Amino acid sequence: MNGGPNADERLAAAFRAAADTPPEAGFSADDVRRESHRIGRRNRNLLVGGVAAAAIVLAGGVSTGVLLARSGGETSAAAPASDAGARSLGAPEMAREAPAVPPTPVGVPLGPAAGDCVNPQDPELRAVVDEVLPEVATASPAPTTMICRPGGGREVNLQVADGELTGLFSVVYTAPGEEPSQTASAVGWATAEVSTASGGLVTVTSRAESDSGGVPFGDRVPEIASALAPHL
Repeated sequence: MNGGPNADERLAAAFRAAADTPPEAGFSADDVRRESHRIGRRNRNLLVGGVAAAAIVLAGGVSTGVLLARSGGETSAAAPASDAGARSLGAPEMAREAPAVPPTPVGVPLGPAAGDCVNPQDPELRAVVDEVLPEVATASPAPTTMICRPGGGREVNLQVADGELTGLFSVVYTAPGEEPSQTASAVGWATAEVSTASGGLVTVTSRAESDSGGVPFGDRVPEIASALAPHL
């Protein structure tokens, strides 16, 4: 063997030489400062973004709370109305006076009738009488004569009962310009005449039967005539 270093020694010497000689740096101090600044800016941006997100979440929670509070207030305000509606649908707490019956609507006046003779049981006039005085709606027609009275008038003649009082109840409409067909009165009669909406005349007469204790609807005859007038 010669006295030179062997292969192992040469390899060990090469490793020591490599360790003693550091490699050239791939970046400078300026590169380190720039990277540090960049990382710092990123961290600050992340912090600001997190604070903004937290503020948005907080604001959303406050808005939701306000909306819920308002909704709750509206519900509370609406609750009494619902309770009131429920009470109104239930049985009344005490008896209340019934409302007054409104007056019968008045349309176009009936006016004169067609035909050559006056009908003593005019159906259109009967409908008006029944509407104004419902108490006679079931009354029977009274016997009448066959005399023809011209002039476009109308008549209704009924056998009526007002409680224990019984008698003959007549409503006669006289057309404008014609003479009234009934002008007489007697003891036991109640009569009233009123000008009508068509320019004619309505005469309401109630006559008591001989054995009746009084005139049916006697004290109401003027009121009945006044109620019929706008319809005729």
